[in-house]
Amino acid sequence: MRAPFPPMTPIALLAATSLFVLSACASTQERCAEPAPAAPVGTAAAAAPPHADRNAFFMGNAREIVEKNPIGPDEKTKLVPLFENADHTVNVIQTRGTVPLHYHADHDELVVILEGSGTFSVEGQSRVVKAGDVQVIPRGAVHSYVHEGPGVTVVVSTFSSKFDPKDRIMVDAKKP
Repeated sequence: MRAPFPPMTPIALLAATSLFVLSACASTQERCAEPAPAAPVGTAAAAAPPHADRNAFFMGNAREIVEKNPIGPDEKTKLVPLFENADHTVNVIQTRGTVPLHYHADHDELVVILEGSGTFSVEGQSRVVKAGDVQVIPRGAVHSYVHEGPGVTVVVSTFSSKFDPKDRIMVDAKKP
């Protein structure tokens, strides 16, 4: 018989649940335009209401969501919302672009790379990432992403708590 799981810290809980928001922009430090979310489709996305109560859960397949909502040939970024409640926002993001340096004062972020590759930077440390890599980004950590190579980078991004787009703060803004 398995022993029960020990209590999880907020960052471990975040890591256990999901993933990263990309906004494709020019490689400048300008504020990114907010990507237009696609409507959830398919049974996996439809199974969870867009704004669930705190006790709701989500189970679905990100690859199926991408197959049903592929990035268009002229799109830099496509965001497909998967799940949101008071504690988390989970999205699948496809990008061919760059996310300039920014941080989130009030949100932790977990990013799981499903497809593609590029360079991810957190607090001045850069790393080439590929499918299967995970980035845990605590609130306040300055980070960016540059897609490299052919194809598209696909990630699952989870913010904790529920994401507020006003909390995407470009590094040229004064950090608290």
